[in-house]
Amino acid sequence: MTPSVPPPSAPSTDVLISEVGPRDGLQSVAATMPTADKLRWIDALVAAGVREIEVASFVPARLLPQMADAAAVVRHAVSHPGVTVMALVPNLRGAEAALAAGVHKLTMPVSASAAHSLANVKKTREEMVEELRAVARLRDAVAPGVRLEAGLSTAFGCTLQGDVPEDEVIRLAAQCIAAGAEEAGLSDTVGYANPAQVRRLFRRLRAEIGAHAGAAHMHNTRGLGLANCLAAWEEGVRTFDSSLGGLGGCPYAPGASGNVVTEDLVFMFEAMGVRTGIDLEKLFAARAPLRAGLPGEPVYGMAPEAGLPRGFIGSPPGSEHSVSLRQPPAGGTTGGPAEPDPRWSLDVGASASGADAPDSRPLPYAGIRVVEFTHMVMGPTCGMLLADLGAEVIKIEPIGGDTTRTLLGSGAGFFPMFNRNKKSIALDLKQSEGVAAALRLIATADVVSENFKPGVMDRLGLGYAALKARDPRIVYVSHKGFLPGPYEHRTALDEVVQMMGGLAYMTGRPGDPLRAGTSVNDIMGGMFGAIGAMAALAQREKTGAGCEVQASLFENNVFLVGQHMMQFAATGKPAAPMPSRISAWAIYDVFTVRGGEQIFLAVVSDRQWAVFCRAFGLTALRDDPRLSTNNDRVQARDWLMPQLRAHLADRDAADLAAVFEAEGLPFAPITRPEQLFDDPHLAATGGLAPIRMNDGRMSRVPLLPFTLDGAQPQIHEQPPRVGEHTDALLREAGYGEAEIAAFRSRAIVQ
Repeated sequence: MTPSVPPPSAPSTDVLISEVGPRDGLQSVAATMPTADKLRWIDALVAAGVREIEVASFVPARLLPQMADAAAVVRHAVSHPGVTVMALVPNLRGAEAALAAGVHKLTMPVSASAAHSLANVKKTREEMVEELRAVARLRDAVAPGVRLEAGLSTAFGCTLQGDVPEDEVIRLAAQCIAAGAEEAGLSDTVGYANPAQVRRLFRRLRAEIGAHAGAAHMHNTRGLGLANCLAAWEEGVRTFDSSLGGLGGCPYAPGASGNVVTEDLVFMFEAMGVRTGIDLEKLFAARAPLRAGLPGEPVYGMAPEAGLPRGFIGSPPGSEHSVSLRQPPAGGTTGGPAEPDPRWSLDVGASASGADAPDSRPLPYAGIRVVEFTHMVMGPTCGMLLADLGAEVIKIEPIGGDTTRTLLGSGAGFFPMFNRNKKSIALDLKQSEGVAAALRLIATADVVSENFKPGVMDRLGLGYAALKARDPRIVYVSHKGFLPGPYEHRTALDEVVQMMGGLAYMTGRPGDPLRAGTSVNDIMGGMFGAIGAMAALAQREKTGAGCEVQASLFENNVFLVGQHMMQFAATGKPAAPMPSRISAWAIYDVFTVRGGEQIFLAVVSDRQWAVFCRAFGLTALRDDPRLSTNNDRVQARDWLMPQLRAHLADRDAADLAAVFEAEGLPFAPITRPEQLFDDPHLAATGGLAPIRMNDGRMSRVPLLPFTLDGAQPQIHEQPPRVGEHTDALLREAGYGEAEIAAFRSRAIVQ
C-alpha cells in the first residue's frame, strides 16, 4: 500500500467546509451517477476552492452500487494538489481498500443510537468501537499519516429510537478517541437537533475530548440546518460537513433527508465575514455536472436560486480580509498572498474549552510578511510566534533543507515544534540568482529575521545596512549569542550561556553546575526577538521608519538570573544553588511517599499552615509557638521537615493530591514530558494541536500559552516540507515558468 500523505493546512480560511455530496449525497439517491460525471463534479468543486471532499464509501457493491467505483474516484481525487480526500469506511475491510486507494482521511460511522447502529451497520455501538480500534491499528501500521475520524451519527436523536441520552453520546465520543480516532464529530442524521441542543452538546463534547472534537454534520430535514451550524460555530466548531444541492439522507433512518446545502452554508459564513476560501460563483457552477450526472434528481439551495446580493464580495481561494500595514518601497509593489495550501488542522482559531468562540477578526499580525533566514531554535521561535499570531512567515532554507530537520536525540523534535505556520522556499544563496530571488521576497516583506554568525548576512548583501538602503521601513531582527561588545565574536550555545550566566550554577547542586532541562535561552531569546519585532512595527506606525532589533542568548540568560542578582543586592549574601537554597517558604519541597512515588507540596502562608495542619491531624505543630509564622517555620526546617516527611510517608501520592486540591493548597505531581500528551487539562482546553512530524506521522504540539478572545492561537499551516512553496513564491515574485525551470536545472532552488 502506498497511501497519500495528507496535505497540510491552509492559511486563508476561518472555517473548513467539508463537502460530502459525492459520498453521502450519491449513496442516498436511487440512481447511480456515472464515474465520469463524478470526476467532473469533483473537479468543479476543487476549482471553486473546496479543500476537503468525502468522495466515496468503501462498502460492498451489492449493498451500494452507487459506490462501486470508489477506488477509481479516490485515485482521481488525490491527483488534485491541496485537497484532503476522505472516504467513509464501515469496517476493517473497507479501511484496507480505502488505504490502498490512497485516501488522506478515513471516516467511520459510529451510531449514538443503539437501534440505528444495528440497522445501519449490523453491529452494536460497542462492536463498532472495537472495529474502529482495529482500523486504527491498521492505519498506524500501513499509513500513519492518514487521519481517522469517528462520525457520531444520530447524536441529537433518532427516528428509530427517539431520544438519545447526551451522556451516552459524550461517553461514546471519548471511547472513539481512546480507540485511536483523532477526531469525533457529531451528526444530526435525522434533523432532530435545535440550536440550544447543538450548543449544549458541542460544549460538552469539547470539554470532554478537547481538540479531538471534530466536525458538525447537520441535516436540514426540519429546516434548522443553518441555524444549527451557526450555533455550532458560536461554540467554537470550525469544520462543517455539507452537500452541494443538499443531497443526502440516511436510508436506515426513516424521514431523514437533506444535508445542509453547501452553497447556502458558504453564503451564510461569507456574508458574516467568516472566510471559507470558496468562490461562490464557481460553487454555483459546480451544480451543472451534478445535474448532468443525476438528471431529474431534485437539488436544493436558496442562494443559487436567488443569486448573490448586489455588490456582494466574498473571499475566493487565497484571499485575505486584511491589508498589509506596510507601504511598498519606492518603485516596488507589495506582493499578494501565495496560493493557499490545503487544510489539515480542523479547528483553526477555535477555543476547545467551551468558552465563547472568537469572532472572525483577523489575527493581530495578519497582513505582515516575515522573511526568515533561521535554523535550530532561537530564530525559528521568533518566526513561529509571529506566524501563530497571523503573520505570513517565509522560511528561506538551503538546498536540501534546514539541517535541523535531521537532528537526532534531543533535537529530533526541534523542526516541527518551531516551524509550524510557515512557508518554505529553498534557495542556494551561494549563487547570485539565489540572493536576487531572496531580495525580491524581502522587497515585499515587513520583517527580516536571521540567526547566522556575525558578518554572514553582510557578506551576502542581506545585512541590515544594505536592506535599509533599499527600504527604510524594513524591520530587521538579528538573533545572536551576545549583544555587541567584548563577547560578540564568541560562538554561543544555550548551554554555554547557562554556564557563564549563572543559570547552571543555580540549577545544579553545589559544585555540580547543571543546565536547565529545556532550551530556555534559545526559546526566550526568540520570544524577545519577536517582542522586539512587534515593538519595531508599532514604532514604525508612528515614525514611518523601521529599525534593527537584536536579541541575544547571553543577555537573555542574565535577565533570567536577575532575581538572584537582586537577592545579593538586597541581602549582601550570594544566592545558593536551588537544591541547597534557603527557601522563602518552610514547606516547599518534593516528598517521597508510599511506593516511592514523589509529589511536590507547598504551604506558603500562615493561613495555609493552619489548613494543612488541620487536614493532616497536626494540631500539636499548629499550636507550637516555635512555628507561629512562616519565617519561624523557615528557621525550623532542620527539625520540622523530617517530622513532616515521616508523617506523610505512608500516604499515597494520589490521596495527598486529593486533599491538597480540596483544601486549595499548592501541589504538583512529578510529571515526565511524555506524560503531558495525556494531561486532562490540556485535553480539555485544546492546549495541544495536531502537528506533522518530519517523517509524516502526526502528533500533537503545545500551542502558545495565552488566549485571544478565549482561544489560543491555532496551527493553520503544518511545518512545511523543504521548498514546499518555492514555485508559488517565485511566481508571486515575478518569475516565469521558464526561469523557475532554469533555476531548478542549476540547483538554485529546490
